[in-house]
Amino acid sequence: MPLIVDHDERRAIIADIVKEMIAETGMDSVTVRAVARKAGYSSTILSHYFRDKQHLLISAFASVLGEAPKRVEAVMEARGTMLECLCALLPTTESNLRDWQAWFGFWGKATHDPALAEERLIGIEETRKMLHVILEYGIKRDEAPANLDIPYYANHVQIYLNGLAAMVITKPEDWPMKDQHAALKSQVMLMSAYPEGPED
Repeated sequence: MPLIVDHDERRAIIADIVKEMIAETGMDSVTVRAVARKAGYSSTILSHYFRDKQHLLISAFASVLGEAPKRVEAVMEARGTMLECLCALLPTTESNLRDWQAWFGFWGKATHDPALAEERLIGIEETRKMLHVILEYGIKRDEAPANLDIPYYANHVQIYLNGLAAMVITKPEDWPMKDQHAALKSQVMLMSAYPEGPED
């Protein structure tokens, strides 16, 4: 009887391995041979799924972008708060931290790689759309003002998340979960105080 292989699952496993390698040893450590070795596959099997290193990186990048909405959706399905939805994006867990490390690793590579640069732009836009959804969710739950300037705060929160995550990655011992949550809560409080954006 022929072995049944779940190709999507195998691609997901390989993408996770790439993210792990980037987080642990940097972008340069990612090669088709090294990933195949870590996955326990031959290079021939790996090449069936990925043409080259760039294809591996783009797949891992897409995996990073795909995980965040799942975390947010899980909070919403559990009827969590708007703040909890935003906190689900923070590097407070091992998997979240790994994804943020991979995300920042891609940014450096994208500077010299047009294909990765395009993926980065897609990622920025998709994140902004997700933040729009979170803020709209907060308004429906009366956790944010009805007159909230959603585009302004989606952009503002995205910038803040990137900066906070960078600080956590740089010195994680200074940023336990409670401090990350408190920092993000301050941005939610700002929305209530200045729903249409801070006054000039």
